[in-house]
Amino acid sequence: MTTPYDVPLGDGAGSYAFRLLPDDHFDEGASTVAVDAAASGRAVLVSYTWVHPVDGPQSGTLLLGVPGEDGAVSAAWVDSWHQRDVVALTGTGTATGAVVAYEYAPGWTWEIEVAVVDGGLTMVMRNGVPEGDDGPAARYDAMRGTWF
Repeated sequence: MTTPYDVPLGDGAGSYAFRLLPDDHFDEGASTVAVDAAASGRAVLVSYTWVHPVDGPQSGTLLLGVPGEDGAVSAAWVDSWHQRDVVALTGTGTATGAVVAYEYAPGWTWEIEVAVVDGGLTMVMRNGVPEGDDGPAARYDAMRGTWF
């Protein structure tokens, strides 16, 4: 059985890669995921674990809705390290994935892309940084997860 976006149900194992800043190297490690259907198939619940290189074991949960007729998607997300309060995200979806985002400070954005690739689940989190004294605006991968 699968969930919306054809994400396989159940528990999986995989890996993650994390960096704080765009010029940092990625710290990598083992990760787990649990996927469940929610609200009679109107959403998919993705709970994952990862390990911060300094702060230790972390976990997060994404509740991702299915696209409406206009392709719009809503989501709720919380992560013990990245985002300690539950936040609402919006974006667009397809049959095999979605991209949702929110603005966490003026000009600063956080984007989560979820996709099914070769039967496995991938999740990429991107930080959007506004132009400032330190340089031009940038959008970079901060976290990548892959589970089978």
